[in-house]
Amino acid sequence: MTIHRGVKLRHLRIFLAVAEERTISAAARKLGVAQPSLSKAMADLEAMLGVELLARVGRGVVLTAEGTTFRRHAILALQQLETGAEAIQAGGSAGTIAVGVLPTAAGRLLPDAALDLRTRRPGLRLAITTGPHRHLVERLRANEIALMVGRMPEAAEMPGLRFEWLYDEEVVLVGRKDHPFALHDHAAALRANPLILPNRNAIIRRPVEDFLAVSGILDPVIAFETVSLAAGLRLLEGSDMLWFISRGVVERELRNGSLHRWRLEAPFLSGALGITTRREESPPEDVEALIDALSVVAARLRGSRIVRFDR
Repeated sequence: MTIHRGVKLRHLRIFLAVAEERTISAAARKLGVAQPSLSKAMADLEAMLGVELLARVGRGVVLTAEGTTFRRHAILALQQLETGAEAIQAGGSAGTIAVGVLPTAAGRLLPDAALDLRTRRPGLRLAITTGPHRHLVERLRANEIALMVGRMPEAAEMPGLRFEWLYDEEVVLVGRKDHPFALHDHAAALRANPLILPNRNAIIRRPVEDFLAVSGILDPVIAFETVSLAAGLRLLEGSDMLWFISRGVVERELRNGSLHRWRLEAPFLSGALGITTRREESPPEDVEALIDALSVVAARLRGSRIVRFDR
């Protein structure tokens, strides 16, 4: 079955806006079109495809099974068209790679790899998205990003995906550099001060909770949850709170001495960091070039203190 020749780019953009906003009215505002016109376009698209893409739930809409499948391919189609347009405008040299990156790899690994890659492929553009681990895994499965850089997904998330190890990353406990418990061990510091934990949807949250349990910290005072560098640093600067966070997020602050770090002696807090891609696909040449650049930078980092468990 071929797609109906009446389906236009306008229909795809409207459908994707509705799928993202989950209401017809919000999608109409986002696109700057009248709501009746948008509703008619959606009805026309469903009629041309011969399936229902949306189902009404209360005042909103959700994707049907057919809508979920069509959304994945519509996103890919638009990405390919945009990449083609950019290549024509740049004389055939431009391309865009959509990349998802977790905070632990966003501070150094990915930027260094991107800078290295740019010297070799100046026409290549990276569209970098950050977000929670599970959100990025979902975007990878939906073909909205070409790859994800960060911690290895859990076993239940791995079907259909492929993981390439780059190095092991540890979780550290940090506070402001002049913290009153800087000379105490981590157990005393944890018992006496409120904590900032990774968000519940962060992949490092469970190891941190396990560490607290085995350390006998059964009722910790949890003040905030974040893996955001900007938020975490400001919270630490203005308080005696302690923050469990992947070392890659705060590597620069540890190196320049603006944060104090407690020794945890907990190897199980370290986890594999690398590149996750879809298993069934052979990456395009540009994506392979980015993977190579990430591998080169990771090799440099494996030889530095950023990836070594302190002895």
